[in-house]
Amino acid sequence: MEAWIEWHRRRYPAMEAEDEVKLLFQAALGCGHLLTEEGAVTQRIVEEERTLVPDPAEPLTEPLGERYMRLNLRRAMAEGIRPDWIARMMRLSPAPAAGRADVARDGRLSDQARRIVRRIVDEPTWLPNHSETYRAAYAPAYRVVGTNWRAALPVLSALARLWDRPRLLLCIDGPCGSGKTTLSRLIAPILQAEVVPMDDFFLPHERKTPERLSQPGGNADWERVLEEFLLPWRASGQASYRPYDCHTDSYLPAKTVKKARVVVLEGSYSLMPSLGGMADLRVFLTVNPQEQQRRILQRNGPEALQSFVTRWIPLEQSYFSAYSLPDASCLTLDTSAVQEV
Repeated sequence: MEAWIEWHRRRYPAMEAEDEVKLLFQAALGCGHLLTEEGAVTQRIVEEERTLVPDPAEPLTEPLGERYMRLNLRRAMAEGIRPDWIARMMRLSPAPAAGRADVARDGRLSDQARRIVRRIVDEPTWLPNHSETYRAAYAPAYRVVGTNWRAALPVLSALARLWDRPRLLLCIDGPCGSGKTTLSRLIAPILQAEVVPMDDFFLPHERKTPERLSQPGGNADWERVLEEFLLPWRASGQASYRPYDCHTDSYLPAKTVKKARVVVLEGSYSLMPSLGGMADLRVFLTVNPQEQQRRILQRNGPEALQSFVTRWIPLEQSYFSAYSLPDASCLTLDTSAVQEV
């Protein structure tokens, strides 16, 4: 039997056949069959949470195989994870990899569960429920979301504690291949945030003097980040800046950072003191060297990997060392085991 199923059996010894069927049904089909309009999903979560007491001791997530997990509402409430964020996570979770008939054929079902499971195929609108025994023992309160959200949950929890601020700047830094861009793109639709990549602010070739490049983080045009983006956005809530294209050594047409409550500044050197010092939340991602090189090889190819190993990674390491990153003010997350990067 798979480890995640055994996990449920150990944690919930009162599980009955109905609960087993529901577990495998959710692992195969996720939550898409329950979704309607996002606002209605949010409202249902709000109404259910009114009946619950936050519980910081409950596990935030429970495994449901490779694609999905259960997000426990009592712990989500304790973490401050908002109902509208949960509704968006549900909407943006992966599509099912299997159908109802696949659940009916699942070899992991007990004999008693097999006598129930035919309804999944015979009655296309039937949905399995928890047994009365399970409900009485555990009072389940959760939503099914994709496992792709696991890395985002600590960030959402940290931002929830800052949510009363009128504007929020989130800086995400870390070594190349650690998943900075992936995490930024993941959380942006949840927070309805704008993302500004540090890749738009490489230092122009004419300014790459030995003196400049000897400075930790000197290959980033942090001055322009401040002047064109960060200071105007802090003042008015919006900004416009010109991305720099290092391949053509030219500036591209201006990008507008629309009026948004949350902006994510992501990429290497985003936690330089002049930039990260203005952040409401500082996130630093780590990754072990073997996984880092595997990702770079997969993303950029063998020739580029060599350039990263001999040039870019040492430059990043000197920057991290110079500014003692990650420091105690950072939310530090190890992404070595994350598969979606």
